Amino acid sequence: MTDISKHKADLSTAFAQVRQRFEQALPARAAAMRALVNSDELAENDLQQLIYEAHKLAGACGTFGFHNLGGQARILEQLARTVEAKPAAQQRQARQTLEYALQDFLQAVGGALQQRAALQNNQAVEVRLQNAIWLLLGTAQLSKELITQLSAFGHQIREFHDYDSCLKALELECPAVLFSAINLDGQSLFKQRLLLERLSQQGGRLMVFATEDNFELRIKAAQLRAEAFFVSSIDVPNMIATLSELVEQANGYHGRVFIVDDDRLLAEHYALVLNSVGIETRIMQNVRNIVHELLSFQPDLVLMDIYMPDYSGTELAGVLRQYQSLKRLPIVFLSSEANKFLQIKAMAQGADDFLTKPIADAELAQAIKVRLRRSLQIRQLIEKDGLTALIKHSAIKEVAALELERAERSGKPLSVVMLDIDFFKSVNDRYGHATGDIVITALATMLRKRIRKTDKAGRYGGEEFMLVLPDCSSEQARQLTAQILQAFRQLQFSAAEQLFQCSFSAGVASTSDSSYANADLLIAAADTALYQAKQAGRDRVC
Repeated sequence: MTDISKHKADLSTAFAQVRQRFEQALPARAAAMRALVNSDELAENDLQQLIYEAHKLAGACGTFGFHNLGGQARILEQLARTVEAKPAAQQRQARQTLEYALQDFLQAVGGALQQRAALQNNQAVEVRLQNAIWLLLGTAQLSKELITQLSAFGHQIREFHDYDSCLKALELECPAVLFSAINLDGQSLFKQRLLLERLSQQGGRLMVFATEDNFELRIKAAQLRAEAFFVSSIDVPNMIATLSELVEQANGYHGRVFIVDDDRLLAEHYALVLNSVGIETRIMQNVRNIVHELLSFQPDLVLMDIYMPDYSGTELAGVLRQYQSLKRLPIVFLSSEANKFLQIKAMAQGADDFLTKPIADAELAQAIKVRLRRSLQIRQLIEKDGLTALIKHSAIKEVAALELERAERSGKPLSVVMLDIDFFKSVNDRYGHATGDIVITALATMLRKRIRKTDKAGRYGGEEFMLVLPDCSSEQARQLTAQILQAFRQLQFSAAEQLFQCSFSAGVASTSDSSYANADLLIAAADTALYQAKQAGRDRVC
């Protein structure tokens, strides 16, 4: 063994010995913290001692691999500080919450040490982000209805009845989305907060359900980083659409960034940093061709240097804002300019934000991720239908026009499909509009799940939908639509204790069969084909 190898072995042994001593002392330290609040009167020095011990454990537990315990200790410290800040007469409720939390922490220490002993190889439990939805709602009827609807679309649904079982499951795997009830009850508040903090740390998304709508509950949801808040249990269509969309976001699209920088190596480095967190990138090839490159790539954000030799970033931003289709495209300047006045002046000329170089890789990735998410949320509010989360009528027509221009440049085919749910008025008349909304949401969810990432689906109006399918011939479009129709026919809907099924009619038009002067003519051709499908008896693709 070399001196270096021996040194590494000695360090490993020393680390193991220190860790063992920490583990042996941990139960006694947790019990001592619990004992500090056992007396009827909580002395000020006892409270300060508790804050001190919790603070130390918050760091030490993480260092020795007990990350969940470290998170719990950090929450204990915050709860103790909350008690300390209140007058003695108002401490009772906050202290009760602290006592519950300390008892849970003491139990969690025992469980964590048992789990560590069982893992002889000291390997961390793998946490996998699944294409799954977990329900923790406390209302059986709503859970049953959501499970029935979501299972039909291939989602992995798992229902929990208490925080403990959900916390235990989260040690082994993480869902794409957790739909959880939220409350302000002292006994469950600590477990609720711990569960949702772990969920966030592991990359899961949160949607909350409340039995009432008030400011305190919405503040609590915001603190827990909830991305949707539902109150009415009858709003099932919107719940399903939101859940499906959050699952897609968690497992799929992370955004596109177009990089403009005259330093090619630096631009490539930025691209690699963003690629590492799932963001698709393209680097500008020719500054004089920037508009064409942007329209071709369709980014969600432009990352642009200000000071470049031929044209400045502010000049290029001004050019982009001259195009109607690029007016809403977020532009972030990345420059070594540190003068705040000049930064604001630059932003006034067309940019939305400013990042200062040099910037750490992790900081760049996080900054762009935050801006992308917000940009996508705003775009969704502007462009997407509230019920189905599909693109609105005007926006899907714009998509068709852009894709037709792209198809003409590339020489690849573009297909448009118009779909209409058969006898939908009868569904509304017989079962009610709420059930009709569920049928519409079901088809919208199926369309999103069945088409490719490059395809776009829109709600054209009422029960009518439109698909825009780039690089897709008429034969391929008909085959895809027929597969969706077959799957939609098999969905079972329930209303008034009755089961029923639906179908749709569809028409296809494609540049692989004919040429079209503009997108309106292509859409009109697909609409004509849809009319033919209805005339031929519905429940078919023409």
